[in-house]
Amino acid sequence: MSDSADDSRNDPPSARFWRLLGRGGQSDTNLRRQQQLLAWREALGAILEARRSETELMQRFCDSVLQKQVAAFAAILRPDHEGILQTAALAGSRSILAGVQCSIHADLPEGQGPLGLVWRETRPFYSSRLHNGPALRVWTDRLQRLGISSTAVIPLARLQKGWGVLLLLRHSGDAWPSDEQMLLESTARVLAETLEDVAIYELQATLGAGLRSAFDAVVLTDAKKQVLYVNQSFTLMTGYRSDEIMEKGLALLQGRNTSVQELASLDHALAQESAWTGKLLNYRRDGTDFWNHISIIPVRDAAGVLTNFLGILRDVSREQLLLEQLDYESRHDRLTGLANRRALDDELELAIARAQRNESHLAVCMIDLDHFKPINDLYGHDAGDQVLRAVSRRLRESLRRTDYVARLGGDEFVVLIEGYRNLDELELVLVKIEAGVNAPISLTDGREVAVRLSMGICRVPEDGVQDLANLLRYADQALYRAKSLRGERTKYWVFHQDSRFGLRLEQRAGLLTEREEE
Repeated sequence: MSDSADDSRNDPPSARFWRLLGRGGQSDTNLRRQQQLLAWREALGAILEARRSETELMQRFCDSVLQKQVAAFAAILRPDHEGILQTAALAGSRSILAGVQCSIHADLPEGQGPLGLVWRETRPFYSSRLHNGPALRVWTDRLQRLGISSTAVIPLARLQKGWGVLLLLRHSGDAWPSDEQMLLESTARVLAETLEDVAIYELQATLGAGLRSAFDAVVLTDAKKQVLYVNQSFTLMTGYRSDEIMEKGLALLQGRNTSVQELASLDHALAQESAWTGKLLNYRRDGTDFWNHISIIPVRDAAGVLTNFLGILRDVSREQLLLEQLDYESRHDRLTGLANRRALDDELELAIARAQRNESHLAVCMIDLDHFKPINDLYGHDAGDQVLRAVSRRLRESLRRTDYVARLGGDEFVVLIEGYRNLDELELVLVKIEAGVNAPISLTDGREVAVRLSMGICRVPEDGVQDLANLLRYADQALYRAKSLRGERTKYWVFHQDSRFGLRLEQRAGLLTEREEE
């Protein structure tokens, strides 16, 4: 075997590779440069595998370019919100970019250089191509004044979109051979992919830290709703440890008053692989209940296949209590605690529907207190308020569980009496109301007062009306009749039918009187 053959065997693999490509006559300079590039790639492997922070990784990449003599200057640039390329990492003389402003916008002079062209066209440019257009002359002249004769600009993409550019500069007059270009471009792609992985890792680490320390409870399950993870806030909120929930599941939070309808809605959404938001009454480990606002989000992989469910849970017991309080106050009279007109309208609609559905009886009773105004005038409004509260309490105590009482305002009340079988049964309830309300009322100053009742009644179905407005109107008309007959009546109530009959008799008597006078 000849010496030359022995020398060939002793050559590094890269040299033998180029000879196999028919480049055995390549200059020692080009061969050395190829070896430098391959050594650089090998060194980069250790840098990229370390998966440091994004900023540190870019800087170490640029530093390695100079250390392995791939170029005399390296920089990674990214556009800001105005499209001006800013340095993200740099190795070499900073004076090279001092005072240079490059834009990604083609309509600006600063965007006519190679950096802007690479960004827009997403393909690399090398120094041999920069002399081909007048738009690049300003850039070329500047580099030549700085002693730069060879330039490489390579696009960096992440998530298949432009992200930045890699700028490499050499003092050597040699251009970038095509084999070097291929190596540089593949290296730039590896860098961009690694940066993308690092960014995702940093995001996941940040997200993980956020989930662990989040104020809201977080639950992660698999696609079959098996619990995989709960954060510390979940344990603080529920009292359950992660191992308990992972073993026995989220059904531990359910109890006797948890809404079956809401649970069915939740299960249906998850079966459809859909998101769900709602509120459940849940139970802590110690048995106390709390209102739990839940948002569940399906998590899918890149192929769109469901992999997990992510749940965000928040204790909204205080908010729920406030809402219930506000709802109560909006539907109840503040002085007496009775239902107000808004609540009465809703209840009367339901009562009418029940009477129609069950073919049962309903009495709408409008009440006004007799002798109340003198008490208010003589003893003051505080005494009047005491009387109203006492009457309200006695009305509630006189009624059956199926009946309903509301205060319209002032000394006017409405009672709904449902399901009585006949008139005698209705009158028994009315007599009980009268007995309860007519009893003397003791004021806080020791004095006793008393009031009496006047009542007008409209009945379903006897009075032929079954709508809310007319029922109340006819009951009010009957009340007016009852008050007008206060000195003559034997009962404190008047039915709408009787008030119409009495009114017709009065009208007829008046007409006869007029005729007699004529």
